[in-house]
Amino acid sequence: MAAKRIYQIAKEFERDEKEIIEFLTAQGIKVGNRLSAVSDDTYNLLKVKFTAPPEPEPVPEPEPEPVVEKPAPAPSVEAQGEQPPQQGGGKKKKKKHKNPQADTSIPFEPVDQGGGAPVATSVNIEALNAATQAIYHEAIEAGNNFIEHYNFGGMSKKKYKALKPKLTGSPDSWAVLCEHRSEYPDYSPTRYWQAINKLATKAFKLLNVFGLSHREFLADMRQTLNPVGAKYEPREIFTDEENQLFEEQQQLIFRAFSHGIGAVNDRLFEMKLYAERMKSKYEHMSFLEYLTNPDDELKNAERVPFGQMAEIVAHSVSGIARRCDFYHFHKERIVKIIDNFFEWLNGYAELKAQGAPAEKVEKYLYLEKKFIALVEFMAFDNLLSAKKDKPKPFDIVLDLLNNYRDTMDDPDAERNFKYKVRGVTNITYKPKEYVFLYQFADLEPQKDYRPLEEIAAAEAAAKAAAEAAAAEAKENPADDSADGK
Repeated sequence: MAAKRIYQIAKEFERDEKEIIEFLTAQGIKVGNRLSAVSDDTYNLLKVKFTAPPEPEPVPEPEPEPVVEKPAPAPSVEAQGEQPPQQGGGKKKKKKHKNPQADTSIPFEPVDQGGGAPVATSVNIEALNAATQAIYHEAIEAGNNFIEHYNFGGMSKKKYKALKPKLTGSPDSWAVLCEHRSEYPDYSPTRYWQAINKLATKAFKLLNVFGLSHREFLADMRQTLNPVGAKYEPREIFTDEENQLFEEQQQLIFRAFSHGIGAVNDRLFEMKLYAERMKSKYEHMSFLEYLTNPDDELKNAERVPFGQMAEIVAHSVSGIARRCDFYHFHKERIVKIIDNFFEWLNGYAELKAQGAPAEKVEKYLYLEKKFIALVEFMAFDNLLSAKKDKPKPFDIVLDLLNNYRDTMDDPDAERNFKYKVRGVTNITYKPKEYVFLYQFADLEPQKDYRPLEEIAAAEAAAKAAAEAAAAEAKENPADDSADGK
């Protein structure tokens, strides 16, 4: 038999991996982690341990002891004559619901009702809890059998698996991830975490298939983004605050344009492990504690509705495909943005090395932050699409900003920049883009940003035209006599 690993055995026996590792350690068998393989003898030992009849089943046997001992001192007080030692106790338990104090006291201390009525003790409470858990485990097993043999809407399981849904950047990813066989996942906590576990597993499979089928493309993408994906190297000429600022900007550009498979995989793995732990806790929890204790940990665990969680996962996973599509169509722009970032960075270092006036250094950094704002808007709010002609207005603005940076010493540089950006706003069609560019350039309403020479020339031309019109009117006065005739 091929050697099995801890996580496979845990799944087979429906046990927690930690529980299996602890058992093997107690037996003197060294186990590294959940990926460790075990021998056939160790597997047989685990099979005997974890597939034996459930331990809770023999626990109900001590139940007759407290039931027989407690009613014995008061047989003569009961006038009804019917006093079966065990079966009758079950019927008379219903009468205890008439006493509200008895209900609230059951999980914590015995209650002496007298008259031969059964008394709640820690022994029979544990027995009841164990029996309830055994029934619950049977229900889970029956549910798993049903899911395993579910006909997938008339489709065989083999044919269903052969469909192999692919990851795309379209909203269809939502339908793929939400095609779940567990009905009503929010109905119970166990069902919820089981559904979350399956959701993460399905997302893993989609990402794995996508990664394998796009290996060369992803490798090219990583190589292009490597300059901003590498660790930031602090510069001695910068202050700690400036180094921190540029490091955050570099990471922002990398996150904006990278595919993000690694980050999404890590989050999915964390979610899967957490779902497995929570499912195991609910399956082995104390039901009486859950029902009666308002401070129970599992009762107070907040759960995001499954539909909302699935939507978050679908958006994250399909976002990878969208980013790859974006890189495919806009690789040249991404390379230009990365080169521009390091140009701004090196230019700032040169200014500080030259001992430029504080005013100029401060203005340069102000414009550099505008560059980052423009890149962030282009990446997240505007360009997550496959249209090549979409970002033309923003390409123009990026060039204008770079020109403003290179001509900072010109007194008219700021006015010329605003004037040209004001012209770009005339070719934008979405209000969101228009407002962003308007605020980006710090434009003011009803203000003329044309160069002063152009304004003076326009005013002189208008004045000359007015004078010419007045002279013409003076030379050719209106003929009132003609009107009189």
